[in-house]
Amino acid sequence: MMLTALNDFARERGLTDDLLYEVKPVDFFIRISAAGKFVTLESTAGEDGRGKPLSIPRLPQRAANIAAGFFADNPKYVLAYEKGTPKTKAGGVEKRVARLEAFLKPVREVAAETKDPEARAVEAFLSNEAERSKVLAARDAEEWTGSELLAFVVGEATVPVHQNPAIRACWERRSGEKRALGRTARCLVTGLEGVVAVTHPKLKNVPEAQPAGASLVSFNAPAFSSHGLEQGDNAPVSQEAALGYVLALNDMLRGTEQRRFRQGIQLGDGSVLVFWTRASASEESLLLSWMDPTEEDLQRFAESPLHGLEPGELDDHAFYAVTLASNAGRVAVRDWFVSSVGEVKRNIRRYFDDLRIGQAPAKPIPVYRLLKAVEAPSGRGLSPDVATRMLGAALRGQPFPRQLLTSALDRLRLPPSDDRFEREQLRLRVALIKATLLRLPRSGTTPLEVSVSLDKNNASQPYVLGRLFAVMERLQGAALKDLNATIRDRYFGAASRNPVTVFPRLLQLSVHHASKAAENGRWLERTKGEVMSLLPSQRPFPPVLDLEAQGLFAVGYYHQREAFFTKREAPAPGEPDASIS
Repeated sequence: MMLTALNDFARERGLTDDLLYEVKPVDFFIRISAAGKFVTLESTAGEDGRGKPLSIPRLPQRAANIAAGFFADNPKYVLAYEKGTPKTKAGGVEKRVARLEAFLKPVREVAAETKDPEARAVEAFLSNEAERSKVLAARDAEEWTGSELLAFVVGEATVPVHQNPAIRACWERRSGEKRALGRTARCLVTGLEGVVAVTHPKLKNVPEAQPAGASLVSFNAPAFSSHGLEQGDNAPVSQEAALGYVLALNDMLRGTEQRRFRQGIQLGDGSVLVFWTRASASEESLLLSWMDPTEEDLQRFAESPLHGLEPGELDDHAFYAVTLASNAGRVAVRDWFVSSVGEVKRNIRRYFDDLRIGQAPAKPIPVYRLLKAVEAPSGRGLSPDVATRMLGAALRGQPFPRQLLTSALDRLRLPPSDDRFEREQLRLRVALIKATLLRLPRSGTTPLEVSVSLDKNNASQPYVLGRLFAVMERLQGAALKDLNATIRDRYFGAASRNPVTVFPRLLQLSVHHASKAAENGRWLERTKGEVMSLLPSQRPFPPVLDLEAQGLFAVGYYHQREAFFTKREAPAPGEPDASIS
């Protein structure tokens, strides 16, 4: 079903309108005379430094194999170019010659068949090593990368040779003949009879995959074959359908100026979620701006926070999402699901409502920021599986992986860095804790309630203990000012796991701190008393808090801490302002 949906996407968006040609940025035209002599190397780069997009004969699939383009290709095939010094001179020369011969062979055949003057000019140029060397000398050696796309122009012509009608006719006829040689079978994707793709094109830009691309469907070893079948015959997919699903994914995976993926969300270092709809490109762009907002998106949402998530005419259209990752040279599917645009909108809205915490304005939070906030200080992020399940749960409206709660709490127990973004990082971690708590499955019928900001009436023991810890931290700061290490640095982990071992000692210290904090001390002592009055008289400090209770502790701590940061509208007479100067 997934490949069918991708192939349908490619057809609906016009990606398979012409299976024999593709649009690529041609970097240079090699202008030659009618006799095949080099004239000049013309750059097609625009103001953005990119080559001119042109329709060229579709380039073949290749990795280590040698497969040449048709009248357009890179310098390795067109000029026998090799960057640097080959490891073995003989081997390097042989490969360069083989590439050139592979490119020259169809040119010779077309020139002999059509007698076309432009084809003959290209053949003469390619057969002359001295003329080819002039092209390489037209630029500094360090400027050549080997990946430039080159095409030919003859004489004063303005149209490249590969767009010559006679040469186009040859390309189309040769492609049809080659396709007719393949085995036909009923395609598993379309259900129609077609020529089976022996190998499938490769996906580009999948995180941590080979730069040349990696296959989603491949049978390249006996262990992957069955019943004596080889390669694509094991799962017959027509050449058109194989190209269709790859074109669809590559279109969504390609980068833009604003994003690494045009229509994808990176999950950690090793996987990406791509999605599409049966609605419209504008609807997809809107959903992406919510799921993975850029800075421009965040500014726009500040003016219209709910823009795009209201019910719309296309809400009953299908929504598809697949998470891809590199796996031993292939592309693996980590997750796949189908929903509707309207359902996904509702789930996204709930997702951001669940994440909202404190007084910060409601706005989308990029997924990568959330995941980055809870990764270990060593830089090791969450496992790809957890990141995949987390975003999948957000889109489906399901519980988050419990491991998110563990990771966020572990990160909170470490001393905060001196980074000026620490306050924002704390907000993201606690926001993730809050959202995870709200979504945890429960045996009872009453869901857990966790407020957005400080709830002075919440008498949940873990929540109150978190508030109390924040008050005592504030008392310490008011009394001792500049500190090398606060009680949060030293005691947060123990206080949130085993309150009875820490809180009695912290209460004694808080009395000492209150005596040094002058006016602020008296006000904070009153606040401490109000908070403590919510604790049970018997066993106010439990010996152990389970994982869920530790999460509530963190939320209570954050709520109380943020209340100190928030400027109150009208402090009572004689009562100091709680905001931080």
